[in-house]
Amino acid sequence: MVQYCIVQMDYFLDKMKPYELSIICDSLHLRTKDSWEQARMVAYIMAQVNSKKKLKPSDIIQFAWENKASQHQHQQKDNTPITQEDFERIKAVALEREKLYKEKGII
Repeated sequence: MVQYCIVQMDYFLDKMKPYELSIICDSLHLRTKDSWEQARMVAYIMAQVNSKKKLKPSDIIQFAWENKASQHQHQQKDNTPITQEDFERIKAVALEREKLYKEKGII
């Protein structure tokens, strides 16, 4: 995190909470996403010039965030309403996690 200039050294060493670290780590790939997209586009152009087939940039390489985006779009199309049973189950899981995090001193 310090290497990518996301947080300052003193905050990272003295003040950062454990839950913040997991949030940062989960989204760290977004810091270099533009560079990866740019590199793929250059590779795509070079491959397309030398190919008789019609290519797509995703034929060169697929990124993890593209899979997540397509899954998210698929999930949004599902208009199934949440039942009371689903709500209670999700609420119970959330309360269990809250209790666990409080016991560990995370929150």
